[in-house]
Amino acid sequence: MIRNQSIYIGPTYKGLIQHQVFYNGIPESVYRLLQEVGPVQRLLIPVHLLPTIRKRMKMAGTQEYNAYQTMQAGKPQINDEGVKHVMNSSYFDTPVPNKQYNSQGQLINPADSYDSDGAQKVRIKAAAETVTLQNAATAAGNGTPFAPEDGNYTLTFEITGTSTSRTVLFELAGPSGQYMPVTTFSVTDPTKFGPQTTGGNNTAPESWQVEVPAGYSFRCRISAVTGGNVTVKGKAVT
Repeated sequence: MIRNQSIYIGPTYKGLIQHQVFYNGIPESVYRLLQEVGPVQRLLIPVHLLPTIRKRMKMAGTQEYNAYQTMQAGKPQINDEGVKHVMNSSYFDTPVPNKQYNSQGQLINPADSYDSDGAQKVRIKAAAETVTLQNAATAAGNGTPFAPEDGNYTLTFEITGTSTSRTVLFELAGPSGQYMPVTTFSVTDPTKFGPQTTGGNNTAPESWQVEVPAGYSFRCRISAVTGGNVTVKGKAVT
């Protein structure tokens, strides 16, 4: 039995109506069609795969495209594959957070695009990107900003150094390029947040976190430092 919801997206055929949805199973007549007609197997699919299969149906050469053209031409083929791939239970497993199913019922990282043959292309990113905002700075300065381009990032950074006194300002700039104060949150003390800090050294480092949208730029500007240097480094993750 096909579990949960499935939908037929091929042309109407022998009582099987295009866009017909089935809940928690299918009629015996439809089950027989699955066993007898190969293209029906490609076009009776789990509802949660609908966006993926629709894209594949538009790509010449894919199995879903060929199945639809065969059904539309009124030339359904006798099945020689069996119904295993349509009734594969992995299609209907409870989704895993941050994962999705591809057209083969495999659980993968979210796909970013499709190859020419209709296969899903998955972009693999490093778990975290190392970011250096200030590197042993001994004088006031803007440092090196962090500017993500391909997505929103959460930046967690630590302030260390040998300085006896320092003031670090947290600033964010949008498309205009104008930096403005931005509220940043302490990682270790949930009651501590704000647009600047006067703490952080090798003995007692401070850790902070901020959200940086794609197309924006974040920096830790040192407005004052005495008695040594200041380093601000962290990790950014999508």
